[in-house]
Amino acid sequence: MATGRNWDLIEALFDELIALPTVERARRLARADVPDDVRIEVGSLLDAADGGGILDMTPPATSTATDAQYSSLAAGDQIGGFTIERLIGRGGMGEVYLARRTTADFEQRVALKLLRGDVAGRDDLFERERRLLARLSHRGIARLIDGGIAPDGRPFMAMDHVDGTPIDAWCRANAADLAKRLALFREICDAVGYAHANLVVHRDLKPSNILIDRDGRVRLLDFGIAKLLDDSDAVPATTQAMLTPDYAAPEQLDGDAATVATDIYALGAILFELVVGAGPWRRDGASIPSIIRRVLHEDPPLASKASQRPDAPIPSARIAGDLDAIILKAMRRDPRERYLSAAELAEDVRRHQDLMPVRARAGTTRYRVGRFIRRYRWAVAAGTATIVAILIGAGGIAWQARKTAIERDSALAEARRSEAITRMLTVMFRDSRDSGAGTDATVKQMLDLTAGRLVGSLDTSAKSVTLITTLSDLYINLEDAAGADVLLRRALDKGIGKGDPVATAQIQWRLASTAAALGRTEDMAPLLDAADAVFRTDRARFPTENLEITVGRAQLARRNGDYDRAIALLTAAMPDADRIYAENHRDLLTLYNNLLVYMVEANRIDAMPAVFTRAEAALKRTGQESSMQGLAIAQLKGVRLLRLDRTAEAEAIFDRIATQRRTVFGKSAGLAVDLLQLGRARLALGKFAAARQVLAEARPIAIENLGPGAMPTLIIGLSLAEAMAETGDTAGASAMVAEAAPFIAAMKKPGAPHGVIARTRAVILLKQGRAPEARAELLRAEAIFRTLGSQGEAYLRAFPALKARITAS
Repeated sequence: MATGRNWDLIEALFDELIALPTVERARRLARADVPDDVRIEVGSLLDAADGGGILDMTPPATSTATDAQYSSLAAGDQIGGFTIERLIGRGGMGEVYLARRTTADFEQRVALKLLRGDVAGRDDLFERERRLLARLSHRGIARLIDGGIAPDGRPFMAMDHVDGTPIDAWCRANAADLAKRLALFREICDAVGYAHANLVVHRDLKPSNILIDRDGRVRLLDFGIAKLLDDSDAVPATTQAMLTPDYAAPEQLDGDAATVATDIYALGAILFELVVGAGPWRRDGASIPSIIRRVLHEDPPLASKASQRPDAPIPSARIAGDLDAIILKAMRRDPRERYLSAAELAEDVRRHQDLMPVRARAGTTRYRVGRFIRRYRWAVAAGTATIVAILIGAGGIAWQARKTAIERDSALAEARRSEAITRMLTVMFRDSRDSGAGTDATVKQMLDLTAGRLVGSLDTSAKSVTLITTLSDLYINLEDAAGADVLLRRALDKGIGKGDPVATAQIQWRLASTAAALGRTEDMAPLLDAADAVFRTDRARFPTENLEITVGRAQLARRNGDYDRAIALLTAAMPDADRIYAENHRDLLTLYNNLLVYMVEANRIDAMPAVFTRAEAALKRTGQESSMQGLAIAQLKGVRLLRLDRTAEAEAIFDRIATQRRTVFGKSAGLAVDLLQLGRARLALGKFAAARQVLAEARPIAIENLGPGAMPTLIIGLSLAEAMAETGDTAGASAMVAEAAPFIAAMKKPGAPHGVIARTRAVILLKQGRAPEARAELLRAEAIFRTLGSQGEAYLRAFPALKARITAS
C-alpha cells in the first residue's frame, strides 16, 4: 500500500488518466514521473475502476459481456464436460462464462470460472479457494459444483449459475419496504456467519456479490477469494486495490490482515446502502482515491441524515436511532469496537424489528423504558402503575442486573469464540504451509496439523479452552468425531481449563458427545455428570449447555436400550430446542434427526410422521433441505419405508441421497451410513452384487471417519460380508466377520451387533452348504434379537425367508 504522503500524487494522477482510452492510459502511466509505488497503486486503481473485483461471479441474467472484453474461449468450446455458451464477466484474475452440462439424465447451467491466462503463477490460490468453497453448503451461498483443469492447463471451477438481481437493484425494482430490506439483510448475515464458522472470510462483500434469485432468496457470490489471497506470502500488489473501496474496511486499505471484523464492516456498509439507497462513501464525482481517504480518516455519515432526500427509499425518521446506531457500530474504524459476529449484528437488527433495546445503543433507562412502552403500548395504557412498580422495584432491579450479567457473559463468550475463529484462520494456513503440505492440504489435514501443535502450546486458561472447543466443533462440522475426540481427550488430560469449572465442563460435554458417536458408552455418564454438576446450578446462564446435557443423557439412554427414556427426554426438550436453537439451524435439525433415529430403533414407526412434519417445516423455513441434517432426515424417511416393506421406494431414496451427499460433502460419515442403508435395501431386494459394490465403498469411509470399532462401521462390515457370501465369496465373507468379531466380543452388553454377526454367519454357512450349522446360528441370532424387544423386531422380519432357504437347501 502506498504511504499516506503519496495520496495526493495518486489522486492527481488517477484523475488525469481515468478518462483516457486504455492504450493511451497505459502509455501515460508508464511515462509518469512518479515513484514506483505510486505507479503501481494508480494502475491497480484503474484496473479496479474498470473491473468488478477479483474473479467476480455471474452478474445478473440480463448482463452481457461487452465487445471490449477479451474472451479466451468461444461458444461451443468444451471444458471438463461443460459446453461454453458466452462470456459473462472478467475480473482481476479470472474469466466467467455461462456454460451448460448435458448428460443422459439432466441438463445443468453453471457459471464457469477460469483463471486468466495472463495471471501466471496464481494456480495455488485458485486451487485453495476451490477446495474451501467445496466445504460450504448453505442456501445463501452459491454452490461449488465441479472443478478441474482446462485443456490449456488452466484450473477452472463450475459454480451455481444464479439467475438473479443484485440486492440493491432488486430492492429498487420491487419497491421493497424497510421490513423486507432488513429481512434480506439478516439472511446475508446468516450466510456470512456460516462461512465464518467454516473458516472462510469473504473480504469483498458488496451488493453486486449478493443476488436475489427468482425465489426471493439471498445468494452470496465470490466467497473467500480475497481472504485466501491475503493469506498468501506472495500477494500481487495489484490485488489490494481490486477490493471495492466503498465497502472495504480501513484495515484492508491499510494492508492489515483480514478478520471476521472485516466482513462485519462491509455488512454495515451494505445495510447503510439498503436503507439509504446509496453507499456511505461514494458521493457525486468522487474518485477512488478520495473514497479511500474518507474510509481511512472519516467516520461514516449518519444513515438517517443521508436519507433526507425526496428519492430515498426509507424515510429518515424510520432510520434515526436504532438503525443509525447499528450501522455505526458495524462500521467503527477500530475492528475491536464492531460487532463480534455476523449473528450478533443480525440479532441487533432483529431486536430493532421486535421493538426491543438494541445493544448498539448506550442503553439509558429512558431508552429502554421507551422501547418497552412501544412494544407493549396497549398493555401499558391499561397498567402503567404495575409497569412502574416492576421497573423501579427491588425485584425488577435485581432481575435486570441478573439479565445484564448473563448478557455480559454471553458477549464475552462470543468475543472469545470470534477471536478463536480468527486465530484458527491464521494458524491453520500457517501450519499447513510450514509443514510442506502447502496448497495441497485439505481442510481436514489443516485441522489435524493445527490440533497436533495447538494442544502442546496452550496454557490451561479458559481462553485456551475456547480455542480447543472451536477446533473440536470444526471437526464435528466435517463429521470427524474421531478427530474431535482425540483433541478433546488430549486437552482434558493436559489440564486445559482446570482452573475454571465452566471451561472444563465445556470440554466434558463435548467429549461425552464424541464418546457416543464412537460407541464408548461407558465413558458418557461420568462426563455428563461432571458437566451437569456445573451447568445445572444456573439454567438461565447456561441454557444451551443444559439442553446439550439433556441430549447427551438421551443418547446414553438409547445406548443402554432405554428407548422410552431417550424418546421422552428429547420430546420434552424440543420446545426449549425450538427457542434456544432458533438461529442455530444445524443443532435444531440434529435434534429432530436424533428423535427420528430413536423412533426407528424403537420401532415406533407410526409416531414418526408427526415428527417429520415438524422437521420438514424447520427445513423449509431455514432452507436446509440439502444440508447434512436435511439429507439425514430424508434418509430416515427411506428407513421408515424399509420397515414398512416398501423396499423399492426406500432404495430410490437412499440412492438419491447418497449421490447428493457424495457430490456436496465427499467421503463423510454420513455418506457411509447412506451407502449402508442403500446396501441393506439391495440385499432385501436380492440385488447382491449391487449391494456388495456400495457396501465396499462405505466400509473404508466409515473406518476413516468413525473408526474400525464404531457401531456403523461394524454393521457395514457385516452387511458387506453377507453380500460377499451371497455372491459366492464365502472365504472373503468369513475374513470380514473375523475382523468384526473382536470388537463385538469386547462389548459389555449384548446388542444388535451380536445378532447381526450371528445372522451373517448363518448366511455364510448356508452358502457353504452347511445347513444344520446355518440353522443353529440363525436360531442364536433370533434369540438375541428377541431379547432386544422393539429394537430387534425390524431384524426379525427377514428371518422367515432365510429360514425357508435353509430348510430348502
